[in-house]
Amino acid sequence: RMTIDYREEDVTLGDGSTVSLRHPTYGVADLAYGPLGEDTTLSPRIANPMIGLGLVQAIEPADILAHADPDDADGDGVSGRPNIVSDTVTGEVKLGRFGWKAQNATIHDQSVGAMSGDIGVSSPDAPNPYGDCSEAEAACLAMPTGVQPRLGDTEAPDPVMELITFYAENLAVPARRDVDDPEVLRGKQVFYEAGCTACHAPKFVTSREAENPAHRFQLIWPYSDFLLHDMGEGLADGQQVAMANGREWRTAPLWGNGLTEVVNDHSFFLHDGRARNRTEAILWHGGEAQTARDNFANAAKEDRDALIKFLESL
Repeated sequence: RMTIDYREEDVTLGDGSTVSLRHPTYGVADLAYGPLGEDTTLSPRIANPMIGLGLVQAIEPADILAHADPDDADGDGVSGRPNIVSDTVTGEVKLGRFGWKAQNATIHDQSVGAMSGDIGVSSPDAPNPYGDCSEAEAACLAMPTGVQPRLGDTEAPDPVMELITFYAENLAVPARRDVDDPEVLRGKQVFYEAGCTACHAPKFVTSREAENPAHRFQLIWPYSDFLLHDMGEGLADGQQVAMANGREWRTAPLWGNGLTEVVNDHSFFLHDGRARNRTEAILWHGGEAQTARDNFANAAKEDRDALIKFLESL
């Protein structure tokens, strides 16, 4: 049973107003198999939005790598480096671009991993029907699985994963709203001037060679560079995922975030949902994003409000 304790801490903005951030502490109670190993890390997740994934997959790797600056050669304090991972089907080394730490190179890999690790459903590329149950969890391993021999050796035999992958590849990005609103336009200007675009790269053009013709040569506005960035100790989770260390996170795409409340019936942001609104999410930024975060915190209230309204229009 997971436990979560929150500690509230007031952050003072440049105009003297305060915002309360909640610091989570995670634990596990009622352990059935003894204490956890000393090297165990706990890093809860909320689900990534699934819109526009096929378009992200259609970006040429070179266009993403062009934003990388691992040694901060331009001296702006923002590095950005790729997560290089293995394709679970071919074993080919590829650029990671999906998941909170860009740990998956393809939508297929992201889908297979979610089916197995999140809900314990096996498929040909992840055939363990017990999901992430360990050898020590005898009660879990004694439970029946969903394998039906007449259909195959896994719970999601072919073509189930192909259909799930196709669905995930083709969920559309919602149209923007209020694009001509003066406050939205002012907020976009503040967003750029604060330095947010150093990581939240506004646009890409997808490849002319994309596998799906519907994804080819499109101008898209995800507001992400899909690279790893050190976000500071406040957001660090201590977990190494492929080449991503415990302080690094993939820049979260911002398209569609303005409909979070409509779709999810909540306004929780960041990898574990600790931020209860967009302002809190920005104020949690540290590390490479510290300067942009401070520019937001020190801005006039009307500029902060305009920036939030811009985000809500995406």
